[in-house]
Amino acid sequence: MKTPRRLILAPLTLLLLAGCSSAATPSTTTPAPASAPASSASAPSTAASSSTPSSSSTGASKSYTMSDVAKHDTSEDCWAAVDGGVYDLTSWISRHPGGPDKIEPLCGTDATQAFRTKHDGAEKPNDQLASFKIGDLSD
Repeated sequence: MKTPRRLILAPLTLLLLAGCSSAATPSTTTPAPASAPASSASAPSTAASSSTPSSSSTGASKSYTMSDVAKHDTSEDCWAAVDGGVYDLTSWISRHPGGPDKIEPLCGTDATQAFRTKHDGAEKPNDQLASFKIGDLSD
């Protein structure tokens, strides 16, 4: 009976040793995930860098004239000025709850009066408008 125990113990010992060697592999893999967040940390900074040139973050400090805004007067390229800010509404036209015909006439114009008449004081429309800001009106 001692012989069968040895036969059973030998494979178990091998499994334990194999388990120990694969435990060493995760510990070498552990630094890899530690470096993965580091590269993830650099990825967000890259994303932040790529968002820095984007119109939303760079645009906040960019100035436009009404002449600049007037050049973007189609539904395919729609800018409007509201309360001294300049907004690219192109992607919003088809999603506007009141329909595209409410936004299209405002393309290339100072839409302050139209916007305030319809949405003054309403939080959601003001927040949505803010998300399209690309700069400030300089004249």
